[in-house]
Amino acid sequence: MTGRGPRGERGEQADKIIAAARRSFATRGYAATSLRSVAQDAGVDPGLVHYYFRTKAGLLEAVMQPPEAFGAAVAAAAEQPIHQRGRAFVQATLRLWEDPASAEILRSIILTAAQEPAAMHRLRQLFSELVLAVVSHSLPDTERTLRASLIATQIVGMVMNRYIWQVGDIATLPADTVTDLLAPTVQHYLADTLPTKLGDGWRLS
Repeated sequence: MTGRGPRGERGEQADKIIAAARRSFATRGYAATSLRSVAQDAGVDPGLVHYYFRTKAGLLEAVMQPPEAFGAAVAAAAEQPIHQRGRAFVQATLRLWEDPASAEILRSIILTAAQEPAAMHRLRQLFSELVLAVVSHSLPDTERTLRASLIATQIVGMVMNRYIWQVGDIATLPADTVTDLLAPTVQHYLADTLPTKLGDGWRLS
């Protein structure tokens, strides 16, 4: 994390700054947020924001870091046997979003990315590195990217409808029910045979 100080009092101050920046970027937008306003919201001296993060871009980089458990959860799901992996991916996603602390971070990342091109670029990088690459690591070479992208349509779509937009029944169903409904589709994209012809320019060998 850019500019992050050690744990203890300095680390706690950095955490307060990041939390304030998350709220501001997600609600006011990146352009309307200043380092001084973040410092005021965090209850710290403005100089500390410069000390820890140097610039607003450095602070944005810190804000865009996912929860520590995120990468580990995806990696653990990816290590499951292939016939169990679809369910494991859905369960891992739901556990992260059902946890209030993780959900707050993930929600702020998505809302910030929706308003700021630099944040959206960083979100794409993170998703590619932490999700798509891990999901596809053991899939056939010719299908790896496509299968990972198809899985992402289901996982991201569920997250947006359930936790961000809170649209329809998906927003209120128990997590176990969401898993039962969604896991078979994710498993299909992981392991079932895909059409050999997918349109102009697309053919699986």
